[in-house]
Amino acid sequence: MSEVTRSLLQRWGASFRRGADFDSWGQLVEAIDEYQILARHLQKEAQAQHNNSEFTEEQKKTIGKIATCLELRSAALQSTQSQDGFKLEDLKKLEPILKNILTYNKEFPFDVQPVPLRRILAPGEEENLEFEDDDEEGGAGAGSPNSFPARVPGAAIFFEFKHYKPKKRFTSTKCFAFMEMDEIKPGPIIIELYKKPTDFKRKKLQLLTKKPLYLHLHQTLHKE
Repeated sequence: MSEVTRSLLQRWGASFRRGADFDSWGQLVEAIDEYQILARHLQKEAQAQHNNSEFTEEQKKTIGKIATCLELRSAALQSTQSQDGFKLEDLKKLEPILKNILTYNKEFPFDVQPVPLRRILAPGEEENLEFEDDDEEGGAGAGSPNSFPARVPGAAIFFEFKHYKPKKRFTSTKCFAFMEMDEIKPGPIIIELYKKPTDFKRKKLQLLTKKPLYLHLHQTLHKE
């Protein structure tokens, strides 16, 4: 193990323990912040290119799953139905896995998946995007039968968040989010919020903010 990896694992472990301590003490705001910050670091490592990571693909997949569990616990703390969410005692089972990630070779204890790899533009790339004009809300939208098949190369569920502008007297898109088909399953889910315009092709995605701001959903599937 290199010194860089050793230091990284130590920082992750310390952050994990801080979050769990805040959680057990009832300091929910601090716990949520710590969980979300650590989850973001783990997601970044899980999505790193092979040449830029000292972890194997299988190890990165496990790291991504731990990040998902951290986000699920964070969502549970923010939910009014937190008793049904991811529990602290379950989260604590992941600390030794994270600590021994280089040698861990057992099945992951929870049925979760890493957040799907999505291309996030670097700050310098945003100037190449064609942003929608807030003064023009016309044209074919997501529900248009003529535009939908051409704009969506693969199935996904999109969420658009709009706000009304009194001075201009129209409703504008503030941001959007989407779910891949493999993310449609019962239970809580956390998905990222992206800057407008809504990118139905999912090719050029920019996070709405660098702050840990997500869309928290709880899915209930019904059989006909």
